Amino acid sequence: MRKVLLFAVLMLVLLLPCVALADTYTFSEGYFSIELDPDDYDKVLTPYNLSANQEWIESQGDDYQITVNSFQNEGILLKAYDNKNGRIFVVTALQNWDAQQYFDLNEQDDDMRKEFRQSHTNGTAYGVLGYSYSKAAWQKYSNDVLRFLHTKYSLKENGTVTCTGYQRRTIRNGYTITLDMQVYGDKAGSSDEKVLQEIMKSLRFTRILPMPELPIKLNFTSSPPKETSEETFTIKGVSAKKAQITATVMSFGSSTAQTYNDTASSSGAFSFKVKLPSQGVYTITVTAEKEGSIAAQRMFSVTYQKGMLAVQLDVGPGETLTDETIISGSTEKGATTQVSVTGPIDYTKSTTSQDFSFKIDTSAEGQYTIILKVTKKGMNERMFTFSSTRSYTDTERTAKLKTEAKSLSYQNLSKSANKGKLVELKGFVAEVKQNSTEWVVKYALDKSGDNYKEICYVIFTEDPAVSAGDEGVLFGMASETYSVLTEGGEIKMYPRIEGYFIETK
Repeated sequence: MRKVLLFAVLMLVLLLPCVALADTYTFSEGYFSIELDPDDYDKVLTPYNLSANQEWIESQGDDYQITVNSFQNEGILLKAYDNKNGRIFVVTALQNWDAQQYFDLNEQDDDMRKEFRQSHTNGTAYGVLGYSYSKAAWQKYSNDVLRFLHTKYSLKENGTVTCTGYQRRTIRNGYTITLDMQVYGDKAGSSDEKVLQEIMKSLRFTRILPMPELPIKLNFTSSPPKETSEETFTIKGVSAKKAQITATVMSFGSSTAQTYNDTASSSGAFSFKVKLPSQGVYTITVTAEKEGSIAAQRMFSVTYQKGMLAVQLDVGPGETLTDETIISGSTEKGATTQVSVTGPIDYTKSTTSQDFSFKIDTSAEGQYTIILKVTKKGMNERMFTFSSTRSYTDTERTAKLKTEAKSLSYQNLSKSANKGKLVELKGFVAEVKQNSTEWVVKYALDKSGDNYKEICYVIFTEDPAVSAGDEGVLFGMASETYSVLTEGGEIKMYPRIEGYFIETK
């Protein structure tokens, strides 16, 4: 019995080093911690090890001083590089305006949390930084973690999508805390989000600060319009019970201000009917005040022009299109909104709904011109033109090729009717040669022992990364014929394929 126990203990000791232990990172900013498996990342940077990793940072093509500045200015606490999967995991904690306004979203009411969530999907949050959110929903975690906003986004710089990803974001302890899984090269997918979710399971708050005195609640159920053809409109919202609400209207062309006042009802509701004195551009400042509370303030810009058809564009195409291209917004009742698309795919769609949303078919690569036209009888026509480009990622191009490629018999490969068709051919690599401009692969659709049969020649502009004897599936485009000079001095013709890639077994 003692020998059995001794053997069991010995085996346990031998196995223990094989178990990967997670590294714990604790942050004083926001008072929380997470765990990362060190085997998953090539390098993990924090504000405290940047100088020790200067050489590595510059080997990635990044400027060291710019990296130091971004850590400081953007509140970056951790940056973990998973180069194999094209991912960078980033943790930030910022004492920004939202953090000062909410301090702890778990302690706010549903209206405040709804306002924060919707600020992502309507483009007001982080939109100036190039973020576009296609999804934002709350999820409640166990223990003391509580609510985090789940988001999916794309990030553009100079009109080009630089990365896509998933975020988990909350406001707690006076910090806006974000866990960001950035994906480069390919489009972020469920496998990337799964990795982020595993990290979230390890998150713990080490301290919860009590709520301080915060600015008074100030939410809007009907905000001032950005554009209007009417001199009057109504501002409605919700604040604290019996709060004093003031709206100050200032014109860019005048030093005279209009003031509107209201006292919030027992439910916190307030309302103003604003009348603009003349056409022009105005700033409207709404302030909520109550004794014993910090005042809250919001500013709006309004353009008033008679006969102008007001259009609020919430989401529009950028210079680079994706497969989730959407144009959405709102206009006046009775207006007709039309989208015309020219390019690789041509079509027109229209609607008479006050709120409009068009999903643009950008499944084909190329240059698109998208025109959004809004019309209404008796009002000036509005037109918005976008010039955009659709380019596939390597993953998208491969998936599309696999979907469209068809299998052809050897006898049909050289037929003129099949020239230009995408093909999928199972077979064997018989030989690989490289000349000055291309790689030539001798490819057989059949094999008997060491004898290759049904030979075709596949031309690659880049190294296909295959060797003689490999078995796999060829994807390419049927072309004309390929001539080979035999040892006997004869010219023999074979089917020619313009190769894309070969998936080997």
